[in-house]
Formats: sequence, C-alpha cells, structure tokens
Amino acid sequence: MSAAPRAEIRHRPLSRRARGAMAILVAVLVASFLASLSIGDTVLSPIRVIQALFETQGGIRMVVVDWRLPRALAAVFFGAALALAGTVFQTITRNPLGSPDVIGLTTGAYTGALIVMTTGGSSGVAVAIAAVLGGFATAALVAALVAGRGALGYRIVIVGIGVSAILAALNAWMLLRARLEVAISAAIWGAGSLNGVGWAQAAVPIIVVTALMVLLGFARRGLWLIELGDDIGTSLGGRMNLTKVGLIAIAVGLCGVVTAAIGPIAFVALAAPHLAKLIVKNGPLHLVATALTGAVLLSLADIIGQNGIPGRALPVGVVTLVLGGVYLIFLVVRTARRRF
Repeated sequence: MSAAPRAEIRHRPLSRRARGAMAILVAVLVASFLASLSIGDTVLSPIRVIQALFETQGGIRMVVVDWRLPRALAAVFFGAALALAGTVFQTITRNPLGSPDVIGLTTGAYTGALIVMTTGGSSGVAVAIAAVLGGFATAALVAALVAGRGALGYRIVIVGIGVSAILAALNAWMLLRARLEVAISAAIWGAGSLNGVGWAQAAVPIIVVTALMVLLGFARRGLWLIELGDDIGTSLGGRMNLTKVGLIAIAVGLCGVVTAAIGPIAFVALAAPHLAKLIVKNGPLHLVATALTGAVLLSLADIIGQNGIPGRALPVGVVTLVLGGVYLIFLVVRTARRRF
C-alpha cells in the first residue's frame, strides 16, 4: 500500500475566531463550575470556595468538597460524555437527529434499569449494569432493524423513534404494575437528576466515562474517515465496518454509564455537537469543543434546575427536556427548509 492511504488526515489550523471561541467556552465552563460550587442554600464567594478546596476540615469544606464538588464534577463529565456520544451517532448516521436520546438508547437504558428495580433488585451496581446492558440491547435491536437497507441516516432515526416509543410504553406499564415505593423511586430516577449525587455515586461513573472518552480520542481518526464516506475511508486504509462497530460501542457505553448514574438526560447529546461545529469545524479540536459544550450545557442546566425556582429544585433532566424540545423543533424546521 502506498504512503498516501496510510497518511493521517490533516486539518487546517484553527482560525483566530475559533481560538477565541474555544477560550470563551473554557471560561464559561470554569465560571459555571465555580458557580455550581458557590450557589446554594449557603452562598459562598468564589475565593471562599477555592480556599475550602484546600482545607482539611470545617463546615464550609463539607459543603463544598463533600456535597457540591461531586455533583459539579458529575455535571461536567457526564455532559461531556453525552455530547461525545451524540457526535459519534450523528457522524455515523449522517443525520443531525441521530443522537442517543432520539433513537431510543437512553429509553432502553431506563428499561434495563426498571426491569431490575421492579423485580426486587435494589443494588445500585445491579441497576447500573442493567442500564448499560439495556442501552446496548436497544442499539443492537435498532441496528438489526435497519441492517441491509438504504438511507441509513433517516431510517435509523425513524426506527429509533419507533423503538423508543415502544420502550416508553413498556416502561410506563412496568411503573404501573410496580409497588408504590418502587414506582416513586424509579420515576424520580427516570426524570434524570443530579440531586443527592455524592462521591459514592459519582466516582466510579466518572472514572469509566473518562476512560471511554480517552478511548474515543484514540479512535478519532475513525470518525474523520466516516465523515469522508465509506469508499474514501476504505481507500485511506480504514476498516469501516469494524470502525463503526467500535465507535458505536464506545458511544453506547458513554450514554449507558451516564444513564445508569443519574437517569435519562435529553437534549445534551443532540445539541452539543451542533453547537460545537459553530465554534470549531471538523478538525483536531472538534471532539474537545464538543465535550466542552456538553459539559457547559449540563452544568448550566443543573444550576438552573437548582436555583431557577426559589425553594424548588428541579431535576436536571426536566430542564434539558424543555430546552431540548425547543431546540428539536428548531432543528426539524431548519432541516425541512433545507431539503425542500
């Protein structure tokens, strides 16, 4: 094979505008992270928050390090994970609607968790494993239903929406048949919430999604080859089918782990890749921009959920669902206008 097919894909350097936008994105993420540590029943200044991070004892340290820090870190890492999962699916399906929440993977993960919850399983580990397996099973089902047929992008979205609707009905049926206390617990988890997330709930999922994100970083060349098309990708030395399977496995893992930890979260996986492309076109830092955008979206949504209505803390999934509904309508209308 000649040297050309083995050559890495080269991208143009970032423009001054893109570098400035990336800097602003990082600044917004840092600001939202500090705000999530500062705002609450006890309002602290950013300087006091930073001081508390280095203290070894005291009430303020407990508030910042033990209560708020794991939740803030979970919002950042889980938002980034969902965003990266979304960009993988949108790239493979070549469809702006091809995100895990639209094609039913988060619903399938919820189904897996519900099966364990409503059959007497109370272990957090069992629920987490069931959620991840539910996401993989849903992905396999959607893939089997669209295999060997044309127009993969729109077909997989349509089939995914149908599968998601069926699973949502199954989830409602299981909740209706479950014991009252189980149904209430499952419904609260199903809303997607960072409430009550501490180190015990956040540490392992953060480590797992970090490992998957690093793995995706090593596999980023596969995404670029997929963007070029199967024929060109194959001519450049890519094994396209194997590449797609590997990337889908990583994306489903990211989505499943987040869903297992905090429940289904809508909007982030759908919108973050689109917003990131406004900052950095497909290039070496596109995945970085996507991860940062997802982290910002979930972090800001959690701040809004905690403090938007005085005296009431909304699940972050409710906030992202409202924002996602508005964004989905905008995206569908814009896509329809372009096609017609």
